[in-house]
Amino acid sequence: MISKRVGMEPKNDNYARLAAYIADAGHGGEKALLSWCAGCLGDDDYAAGMEEVIKTQAMNPRGGAKTYHLVVSFRPEDEARLTPEIFQAMEERFAAALGYSEHQRHCGVHKNTANLHMHVAYNMIHPEKYTRHKEFRDYWIRDKVCRELEREYGLAMDNGRAQTAPERQPLGEKAALIEAHTGQQSFEGYAQTQRSAILHALEAVTSWQETHEALARHGLEIKPHGNGLVVKDRHGQQTIKASALDRSLSLKKLEARLGAFVPPQGLDHIQEQSRYRAEPLHRSPERGKLFAEYQQGIAERKARLEQIKQQEDAALAAIRAEWAAKRREFERMNIDKRNRRRLI
Repeated sequence: MISKRVGMEPKNDNYARLAAYIADAGHGGEKALLSWCAGCLGDDDYAAGMEEVIKTQAMNPRGGAKTYHLVVSFRPEDEARLTPEIFQAMEERFAAALGYSEHQRHCGVHKNTANLHMHVAYNMIHPEKYTRHKEFRDYWIRDKVCRELEREYGLAMDNGRAQTAPERQPLGEKAALIEAHTGQQSFEGYAQTQRSAILHALEAVTSWQETHEALARHGLEIKPHGNGLVVKDRHGQQTIKASALDRSLSLKKLEARLGAFVPPQGLDHIQEQSRYRAEPLHRSPERGKLFAEYQQGIAERKARLEQIKQQEDAALAAIRAEWAAKRREFERMNIDKRNRRRLI
């Protein structure tokens, strides 16, 4: 399981809108499997709880976001083990760890993507003290709770900050969420799998050109971005910070070793050993077959779209030819220029 706090600017902080989304009120619950509220005086009255939260937040006029939006994603193979009681127990554990046990919150479980995921909206304003609570470095707390819940309920273990192998840096929250939702390897995940080979190759380089060639063998390139460097997919637009792959790849350290950055010169002759392909993460036996079916469906759709495009291009060319001939016919007519222009 993967947890993530969805960032929210104070100007976009709207608890009622978020709570309605969690309950999927606008679509009649098409994607929401269940929803509930906790910490409210109205107990299970979801709508009354929303009104209560709005009034509570109004009691604290100070600036800053007043809503904490938590998303917890689960692997498909864990779906059979999860029940409404377990979801509610998990939410209570997160609330206790983050310091929101006494706060109002609205919760729901969605299945509008490939994976189950739980949404929780916490009111950061205490319902009695009207003070704003914000946990410091909450990602460490959430990661610890995820690992504890995985062990308690027998769920598949995801890579967290604590148990990540030394030879591999932990995935960022965005990359981890992409892998959890899509079941496909993220670009950052691919780069981490190539990390050892890349660092070993870079130990012997003495110039920027050799550095570019070493990365190109893995379908990667390094380039300036802002005040630093990014590692980019040579065949796509995905990028990660170079220092996220390894601290030795920061702009400061590489320039201290190789001199000022120099762009690559002619990498077409480099033979790739590997490249990023967004391959499926085989976490269950049927993933490979499902991914093959998915790819086949995408290929068929692209072929149909290409056929439609060719038909439209042919029809448009015929229309243009017809009216070009009509225009030439008008231009040959022996009539007043003004009338000819009107006809055209």
